[in-house]
Amino acid sequence: MECLQEFRDVSGLAVNTSKSSIFTAGIENNILCEILARTEFTKGEMPVRYLGIPLAAQRLSVRDYSPLVDQIANSISKWTAKSLSFAGRLELIRSVIQGVECFWLQIFPLPAAVVEKIHRLCRNVLWNSKRAPVAWEDICHPKNEGSLGIRHTQTWNVALLARVLWNIHRKADTLWVQWVDAVYLKGRSVWDWQPKKGDSPLLQWLAEIRSRIITAFGSPEAAIEHMA
Repeated sequence: MECLQEFRDVSGLAVNTSKSSIFTAGIENNILCEILARTEFTKGEMPVRYLGIPLAAQRLSVRDYSPLVDQIANSISKWTAKSLSFAGRLELIRSVIQGVECFWLQIFPLPAAVVEKIHRLCRNVLWNSKRAPVAWEDICHPKNEGSLGIRHTQTWNVALLARVLWNIHRKADTLWVQWVDAVYLKGRSVWDWQPKKGDSPLLQWLAEIRSRIITAFGSPEAAIEHMA
């Protein structure tokens, strides 16, 4: 408990052990038992939600994305779609729904099943019907191509995660990037690093996006020049 007492002395905040839990992954049982005994915390079970985002030691299941889908559905239900014009429903999708998505899309790679659920919600509110006269993929093309310019969830997901990859490349001054650099890259370039079995699903997905980018531009050097 010495570390908790030191934390209290420095911060002026006392830790309530009855309201605190420890969430772990990859720790041997005997070590975990010792930590629990020393801190008097209870052992929490993952996935757990932090700032509305599920945290888990393993790849998230489709069910773990329910808070995102529910939040979008709730955003829609706050508006009476029948009272909005087509332009109003389009703006609702752009501003409210895709604003909710953005927070998740820059953190997690969304499974195809989750993307389809989101598209179904958006499609129904846009056309004010469960029958759409135009495929969702077709209305996600740019306006200059004669479409509505709605962001395609999966494409936007890849773009935001590519920005995460770029932040790792430029060693952005964030704790998470520093942790990735120290634990995974260990001084290597993110363009040379290869994920191992058991690494974070997010990092494995970033490696996949990196491969797509290199393939598109022909080389890591060309990709870096284009993204800079």
